Amino acid sequence: MLLIRHAKSSWRIDDLADQYRPLSARGYREAPKIWDRLPFEPELWLCSPAIRAYSTARLIQAAPLQMVERLYPGSPEGLLAEVALLPESLSSVALVGHNPALEQLASALSGEPVMLKTSAMAWLRWEGTWGEMAKGADVTPIARDD
Repeated sequence: MLLIRHAKSSWRIDDLADQYRPLSARGYREAPKIWDRLPFEPELWLCSPAIRAYSTARLIQAAPLQMVERLYPGSPEGLLAEVALLPESLSSVALVGHNPALEQLASALSGEPVMLKTSAMAWLRWEGTWGEMAKGADVTPIARDD
């Protein structure tokens, strides 16, 4: 499984609700480059409904893409609950979402602090079912290209 933090967002509009913040110019440049760093091609992409996460996923060319309300703003418990619902027929999934939930989940699963800047990923590997991921995982951070 991949945890992918959305690309850099814009703060140019002061009164815009957080969920509707778009990507910044830098985010639009960063997001398509994520594809080149993927360690595998996911069979399914789960995405937060926030504009910046959705835009990131579309710029990566993520398909099939499933919007998941529980991923915004997200919590480690909510992410684990969503993953536990995945059918066992899937072997590779990517989740595009937000901090602090992504960092908290990756850190809890690995037992070590994990930092995910915008456009960064964490590759999670474990033995067992989707629901058993909660017991712990090997976490490999994949930084963005700067």
